Amino acid sequence: MKKLAILFGMSENERRGFLMFSILIGLIGVAPLVYGFYVKHTADDKLLVFSTIEAELKTFESKPEEIYDVHKVAKESLFPFDPNNLPVEKWKMLGFTEKQIQVIKNYELKGGSFRIKADVAKLYVVSDEDFKRIAPYITLPETVSPLPSKVVFSSKESKKPFAKKVIVVDLAIADTAALQEIHGIGPVLASRIVKFRDALGGFHRIDQVREVYGISEEQFERMESSLALDAPTVKKWAINQLPIEELAQHPYISRKEATHIVRYREQHGAFASLTDLEKVYALNADFLRKIAFYLDFN
Repeated sequence: MKKLAILFGMSENERRGFLMFSILIGLIGVAPLVYGFYVKHTADDKLLVFSTIEAELKTFESKPEEIYDVHKVAKESLFPFDPNNLPVEKWKMLGFTEKQIQVIKNYELKGGSFRIKADVAKLYVVSDEDFKRIAPYITLPETVSPLPSKVVFSSKESKKPFAKKVIVVDLAIADTAALQEIHGIGPVLASRIVKFRDALGGFHRIDQVREVYGISEEQFERMESSLALDAPTVKKWAINQLPIEELAQHPYISRKEATHIVRYREQHGAFASLTDLEKVYALNADFLRKIAFYLDFN
């Protein structure tokens, strides 16, 4: 009552000042409660966020193969295949990059082929991991088995074997007509053999016929006994005089390799031997082995 008497005894301005002061005191008293409520909810929100992140990390750790396995798609799409002349799209389905596929196709363009599964692993762009992944799906044999000898009979009734006509063709001089005398060689294949021989400058080994486009390993084995090289004659390529354009016409030399050879020759002088050619960093051992027989260093 005393307080009310004092309040009513105040002037208008004094009452207003007292009221404002009371409200300020009330706000100061409530502030800690509001602050505590806000901090608690903020902490709860942070805890919820961290809990969600932790749960996702546990999920991530429990299934690492789904994130780190770069061949996951390829593993799911593997299929039986013959690597010889396999289309680019098929190599991509097997999980190979465009760079790897380009090396494989260059190998085939130069006459390379795959006879057994292990031949695929010999390419430097095919890693051990790649080969282990695709090996079960390669339809080539593990090894090459010799063909069994065959006995030809004159008729079903007599069953008496007769001597089979033996045809042997000299690869150094044979024309398309002579090659077609061999069983399994038609006009198209005979023409390819002659063109490849002339582009090389001549065969110096019988097994170079394997490199002719369209000849499978089985075909070569069937015709090998009919092929001979009595006196191989090979055209030598003047590596110290020929320009890029002419060097690149040889089946074993790509334009890129011809460019490296000529550029090195211009900077360091003529090649004296195969040893000098080995100094060209861009030329690998397989290339040097194949081309060595055709080079003239004079």
